[in-house]
Amino acid sequence: MTTNLSGKERGKLKSEAKTRPVDLKVGKKGITDNLLSEIRRILEDEQLFKLKLSPDKSVRLEQIVQLEDKLSVILISMVGKTASFSKVNS
Repeated sequence: MTTNLSGKERGKLKSEAKTRPVDLKVGKKGITDNLLSEIRRILEDEQLFKLKLSPDKSVRLEQIVQLEDKLSVILISMVGKTASFSKVNS
């Protein structure tokens, strides 16, 4: 997903994400409707959320693409299995 975040905006979001605790963890069932509804609830109040993804790297990459498509969010940073996303401002 392409976005028009400037380097400054992305840097600010990365800095914010660094100190933010993990909001949710993806379970064994992967990206479920319940997980998506919880993320939507978080996005109602905040621009940023942090998620702990699958331990398997290829599954993690698929999960990132799924989240970006289903929720209109963009990946801000990824450290290990933890990814931070921001909602896209249209």
